[in-house]
Amino acid sequence: MFGPKSPRKTLGKLAILTSLALSISTAAITPATAAENYSSTVSFLAKSFVNGRALEGFTAGTMEYGFTLDAMMQLKAGGRSLVQQLPAVNYMLGTRSQPLGTASNGYLFNKDAALSLNVGRAGKFLFTSEVIDVPNNSIRYEVFKRLAARINSKTGEITGVTSGAIDYAWVALGLNSYQEHTLANKVVQKMLTLQNTDGGFGEVDPLVSTPDSTGLALQAINLRQDFGTTAQDKKRADAEKKAVAYLISTSVDKNHWNAYGEASVNSTAYAAMGLKAAGKKISAYSLWLKNQLAPKGGFMTSWSAGAGDKFATAQAIAPLLGKSYLDLLP
Repeated sequence: MFGPKSPRKTLGKLAILTSLALSISTAAITPATAAENYSSTVSFLAKSFVNGRALEGFTAGTMEYGFTLDAMMQLKAGGRSLVQQLPAVNYMLGTRSQPLGTASNGYLFNKDAALSLNVGRAGKFLFTSEVIDVPNNSIRYEVFKRLAARINSKTGEITGVTSGAIDYAWVALGLNSYQEHTLANKVVQKMLTLQNTDGGFGEVDPLVSTPDSTGLALQAINLRQDFGTTAQDKKRADAEKKAVAYLISTSVDKNHWNAYGEASVNSTAYAAMGLKAAGKKISAYSLWLKNQLAPKGGFMTSWSAGAGDKFATAQAIAPLLGKSYLDLLP
């Protein structure tokens, strides 16, 4: 249903876009397709990027790569084009030295002695590249090769992943976006074995279901629904039904979800996107998210003192607009 077009791009396109960007005044660009009421929130998120390239982490001078990839997709949902995101595109997706070089320690590679591949982040890299429609095919291919080397092609098990479904979901989304559907199906089938008895999927602790992980798993389940055996597709459908039931039963006031005992924009955003991917109406959750908007743009949190928070905003614009990540694929 949401099968993406081929990600085979030409590198020349990026050079053209770079040249084009130099001749355009970014101050004159407005996200024409963004909802008018939310333009300040789109602008808030865009201005949160350091030098337009990435979101700074909790420690000054360090980049938060995972949230940055989310933010780039959320800006796409808000109407920002590839050209309008060129500094971030070049830094995060279009320059080989950043995701694949030694400077990427902490981005696509974990901060350990072996610089082991962060498989979930690698899958997110592939998926975000397709959502933004970046002509970085040679870099994608190298990321895919490194990622595929960590996956058992028979069982779909990913070497070294001991937590919940987050890594499996991003890997499946990334592989499907790269047209590697057979391997993606194996990964999804393995991910389904991680579903808990309550119908949800775990995050850090695989046995503790969370709305965030379950929402992402639902998106991975629904990117392509019919490319396995009849038994596999039935297993996928059954898992989807249980995951949807988990999210609906754990929602608070039927319009949002909590995390750590507090109402959470991020959890609500991911859960709502999962329900949207499963074909469910999310208008009540979108309205709740709308009510969390700060006067000057961005989503408020319990710790942001009435102002927008960049990390909450980095994951919530798409569901505010009634979309999931699957809706953003070109």
